[in-house]
Amino acid sequence: MLNDSLSDSALFLQAMGQVCPVRARGRAVALEPAVPTQPMNPDLPNATPRFILAPTDDCRQSLVAGHVAGVDSVVMNRLRAGALRPQAQLDLHGLTVVQAFENLRAFMRTCWHNCLGTVMIIPGVGRNSPDGRGVLREKLQNWLIQEPCNRVVLAFCTAQPHDGGAGSMYVQLRKKRKNIRIDWARMPDDMW
Repeated sequence: MLNDSLSDSALFLQAMGQVCPVRARGRAVALEPAVPTQPMNPDLPNATPRFILAPTDDCRQSLVAGHVAGVDSVVMNRLRAGALRPQAQLDLHGLTVVQAFENLRAFMRTCWHNCLGTVMIIPGVGRNSPDGRGVLREKLQNWLIQEPCNRVVLAFCTAQPHDGGAGSMYVQLRKKRKNIRIDWARMPDDMW
């Protein structure tokens, strides 16, 4: 308990005894830095990228698009417009789900190691699939946002009609960095 014999001003002076005046004014005063938090940064070597997916047209599921959080909108717009020409392509027509994933994984690994920028993947629209639904087309988007592909993918979207439209997808790859560790043997969660 405080000493009742001291006046309020004496108590204040006692409490402020070790305080010294600030010599700087305004912005020159350095604030105590807050405890730094680690934001989800796709450029950090081992951070898991967070993808933002575009809403799809529920009637036909014709638009498929997604990108890593923080991607420049100019890059995404150029990819959607077909202005970034594919440097390689992979055709998945007629493959089973397992075969398609194995081919996709090998293709992505090769393209990334060869420092390619934009590639095209052709899952087809699924005319010969059960119920007329494109099984590979549905799986492809999920595979691109999961390990191991999500470490090398920057953005993806449905291709322009002259490149196959809804049956094809443009994929923009990240620039290769030596310090990124990728577990190419990892299988996606929704493989089956």
